[in-house]
Amino acid sequence: MGIKEQKGNSGKIRPTEDKFPLSKFNYPVFCLKYLHKDYHLNHCIRDEKIAFIEKLLTLSTMTWEQIQMAPRHGLGTEKISQSSIKASKPASVTPDVSFYALRFQGKKAMVGYKSDFIFHIVYLDRDFTLYDH
Repeated sequence: MGIKEQKGNSGKIRPTEDKFPLSKFNYPVFCLKYLHKDYHLNHCIRDEKIAFIEKLLTLSTMTWEQIQMAPRHGLGTEKISQSSIKASKPASVTPDVSFYALRFQGKKAMVGYKSDFIFHIVYLDRDFTLYDH
């Protein structure tokens, strides 16, 4: 599958680029590294956490094109301007970065940005306070 163990002391397994090129990623890979402390999964109740996980599972089976074509309040996405975001932004966000909202429970939004095939989830807007809806 394009993954092989590297020899040496590290013992880490790394993908080999020649057998698994990044251009093959036409589906989302989700990253939670930059979750904002005020819009974190820790603030979600059990039902919201379950809905979030179920939505990630569903979106993981779709291509980015399918997500972009879907209704924005269903499985789709909508663009959110940086100036609309009321919370601080991670240092990794430069002025040219576009934020997008994906829904995870009703109209509750996971808001983040896309970097290549990775969707970095920065905010879980469970109480509709991140931006004016």
